[in-house]
Amino acid sequence: MPYFTYQAYDPRTRKIIKESGNFYDLSQLFYFLKRQGLILIKFKIKRFSFYLSLFRRVSRTELAEFCRNLSFLIKGGVPFQQALLDLHRSVENPNLRKAIRDIIQYINEGSSFSEALKKHSKTFGPIVQALVSLGEETGQLDKTLEDAADHLMRVNEIVVNTKRALLYPSFILFSMTGALVFWLFYVLPKVLSLFKELNIVLPLPTRILMVLVKFLSIYWPVILLSIFFLIVFFIFSLRFSNSRYLLERISLKLPFIRIIYRHSIMAFFFEYLSLLLQSGIELIRSTQILEDSIRSIFTKKLIRNLRKYIIDGFSFSKACEMVGFFNPLEQRMIYVGEETGRLVEQLRYLADYYYRSLGNLVATMSKIVEPVLIIVAGFLFLLIALALLGPIYDLMSNLGSF
Repeated sequence: MPYFTYQAYDPRTRKIIKESGNFYDLSQLFYFLKRQGLILIKFKIKRFSFYLSLFRRVSRTELAEFCRNLSFLIKGGVPFQQALLDLHRSVENPNLRKAIRDIIQYINEGSSFSEALKKHSKTFGPIVQALVSLGEETGQLDKTLEDAADHLMRVNEIVVNTKRALLYPSFILFSMTGALVFWLFYVLPKVLSLFKELNIVLPLPTRILMVLVKFLSIYWPVILLSIFFLIVFFIFSLRFSNSRYLLERISLKLPFIRIIYRHSIMAFFFEYLSLLLQSGIELIRSTQILEDSIRSIFTKKLIRNLRKYIIDGFSFSKACEMVGFFNPLEQRMIYVGEETGRLVEQLRYLADYYYRSLGNLVATMSKIVEPVLIIVAGFLFLLIALALLGPIYDLMSNLGSF
């Protein structure tokens, strides 16, 4: 499909608009601009293009803003295609603007809004697609779009809180590593060379430290290349689902990390599921949409096992018990929700609980991790100090004897 770059004049704002995009031919470009009330000034056709939007993905907040604004325009009585055209002119993200332009074209060719979204599944995920499809069927598209916007914002906050909880420990660990490297490669070689020149008898800790520093000074290129290749291998292995699954299982066993990771999984799970069930989508279909929406391989397998037990005839609470990941509190609340017919409310309560817990973890993580890292750093530098203080003490003693 040819790639057009064009300039068009907007009579309403008296401004010239510079845009680009894929169109089947020039007539389709004319028709697209005519629908927006724009006048084509000039254009160029490129068979190959390096599309800059590859480097700017559509964020959850941008997608939530699109869903919310489209909901407001529909509620305000603006015709649907006109609402899409207005949003196409107002969004800044080129990737989202291109997706909206393509959706308008698909609708003009006879597709429904939900069918058009499926052709841009990387931008509009399964949750948004399911809610839009449900909104079209029930005639409440404005409400389901608003629900999608609220959901995307909550999910974005869960992701942000999770990253924030891990950021401080990572920063402290990086700083400690930097300080240790500075000592090993710059400070210690000078101090230890001075000890060697003085021809004094060195204690065992100092001799061990000298061997370590000498080894690092000789083989640092090999060590650096090894670390580089390990990082490349690690990133490459993440392309395979088995490697990612193993990494997630390990994360669920590490101190501190497992708390954050499990809270994040539970917040995602209960948030997604409560929204889908509240929208009227039945449980088995909701678990399928949920599995397609989540990137975590571990969580996908968890949901797949849940759905298998439900299909086999077990209740949702019993299926949660059988997969062996949900704690007694979660199982009990799901059971009570099923028995009382208020499952959505119970799931929403659990989602809010883990949502708040992640926020509290962010606030308390520094207080928990900082003492541990300080103790570790103090122990390492204490070993270095002991290795250095021995020769200095002997040297001072020899000077005092003269």
